[in-house]
Amino acid sequence: MNIRGIREKINLFLYGSKLQSLRLMKIGSFVVSIIAISALFAYHGFELDEETNRFIQIIVEVSFGYYVLHYIAKLIYDFSPAAFLRQNWFEGIMVLILLSEGVMYNVFDILLVESIFDFVGIKSGGALSVVFLQFYLFLVVFFELSDKTSIISNIKLHPSTIFIFSFLVIIAAGTALLLMPEMTTVKGSMTFTNALFTSVSATCVTGLAVVNTASFFSLKGQFVIMMLMKLGGLNIVSFAYLAAFLNRAGFGVKQDDIIEDFVTKGSFFNAKNMLLKVFTLSLLIEFIGGALIYALLTPDMPFKTEGDKIFFSIFHSISAFNNGGFSTISGGMYAPFLRDAYIIHVVVALLILLGAFGFTVLFDLFTPSLLRDRLKHPWKRPHMSTILAVRTHLILVGISMILYLIAEWNNTLADHNFVESSIIAMFQAVSVRSAGLNTADIHMLAMGTTFMMVIMMFIGGNTFSTAGGIKTSTFALICINTYSIIRGKKKVEVLGRTIPTDDLLKAFTVLVTFGGGMIACTYILSLTETHILALPDRSFMDLLFEEVSAFSTCGYSTGITELMSTPGKYILIFSMFVGRLGTLSIIFAFTRKIITTNYAYPEEHIMVG
Repeated sequence: MNIRGIREKINLFLYGSKLQSLRLMKIGSFVVSIIAISALFAYHGFELDEETNRFIQIIVEVSFGYYVLHYIAKLIYDFSPAAFLRQNWFEGIMVLILLSEGVMYNVFDILLVESIFDFVGIKSGGALSVVFLQFYLFLVVFFELSDKTSIISNIKLHPSTIFIFSFLVIIAAGTALLLMPEMTTVKGSMTFTNALFTSVSATCVTGLAVVNTASFFSLKGQFVIMMLMKLGGLNIVSFAYLAAFLNRAGFGVKQDDIIEDFVTKGSFFNAKNMLLKVFTLSLLIEFIGGALIYALLTPDMPFKTEGDKIFFSIFHSISAFNNGGFSTISGGMYAPFLRDAYIIHVVVALLILLGAFGFTVLFDLFTPSLLRDRLKHPWKRPHMSTILAVRTHLILVGISMILYLIAEWNNTLADHNFVESSIIAMFQAVSVRSAGLNTADIHMLAMGTTFMMVIMMFIGGNTFSTAGGIKTSTFALICINTYSIIRGKKKVEVLGRTIPTDDLLKAFTVLVTFGGGMIACTYILSLTETHILALPDRSFMDLLFEEVSAFSTCGYSTGITELMSTPGKYILIFSMFVGRLGTLSIIFAFTRKIITTNYAYPEEHIMVG
């Protein structure tokens, strides 16, 4: 009998118990995951005695053993083991790591992953890797349990509702984690409002902070903030994960419909491989950025260990690419030992620029197959939205840089030469659109520079990027439409294409709702923050700047965030949340679409202007 025949006999023998066994193991995995993750939260979030810590370690070891057995069981029960290994290769790697850890620990009393992290100077790396493995395996089990049921198959959800829900889940988890005693350097010093504010600011990749991130949070707290920025910056990734689960669970929404709702139909961005592409590209860019930052750090910089340097590099690479705005150093990029590190400024600015470009632009410009196709057929060009976004973005960066140089030449740039001044101006011009990292004292800038920054923050970055604001495409369409009206054109044309009326209406709707929300929140802040307005060195411009920064998820501040009252903090929380999700997403989530538009009233002109 050949191998194939033996395998068929095994399949026949296992077939009767397959469904029931795998179903029980799925449920068991879910229960084990909940227990293990809860234990890890307690281990990392609270100061426990040695006996309790050892008990938690046993729970984690048992859970890892269960995951390995579950994976092996799925492999054995699968009718095509080779195909199973190909389809679940990443989970297989995780299981292989767990097996290696088990063998090394039980035979040689060595934890392999922890030893590797200790070798490069990261003392908490082993513990953090355990958390990552637990969360990954929990997600695997979570999605495996998402079988269709007749009860929830009739539930219909608008994509915007799911989008909002995904952010709320991340924010709630982040708030709960940041409230744990071990997340701060002073136990019990974190209030609920400050934890919520920090979680929203990190998840919405804003960067506004009510406490000093460098001194207030422990390494664990900073790690949580870094992960929140990562999830928030890749909002469409976490959203796609949730959408995939809801689709498999039988909810009335499909992943392709969701992507089409947030990305224009006909886009080259394929919903099926979107998740892997976005995640891989972001990790690649952040890894390269982190490596460059690490290589540019000098021995005289105040880092105690190699682990500190590595964490600093990774944190700021993620913060820059995701336009997060947080820093583990007091003063951020304007800290005394960093303000003159101009090459690091250039690297960080490039990461910010790539993040603000957006994934659709990056894929359209740098996908190898598309590049080869354009080399063979020179008449082919990138998508029109890509060309428009890149041109608008670079023009705005150039204008911002020139205006910054003019306004600050005899002010904050007085002690710098032309090259240094140009790099500082370039960094601010790139960062002001959404990143929040700064290499200058924002409070000391000229009023003209501050006003210019308000405008640039309002515009923001590209659509489907980590940036906020009304987006460059919206701004470009409004400008082009205005120019067409002035010229007396009946249609709006750009790059040899006619812009649909629906797109123009959406652009103006975004402008009105975004601007209206910002004005309303600024007015409320002027009522709640009278104590700030009463300060001798503060004015209404500080409140306007803070609100625009929050609503545009930029993160720049003139230094009044920590002075905000509790109502003021909640206004900024609301602004960051709405600004990140987009006013249209919020409106679509809470309004009903018109059933039919197959009618028209007689036209009548009204006076305008």
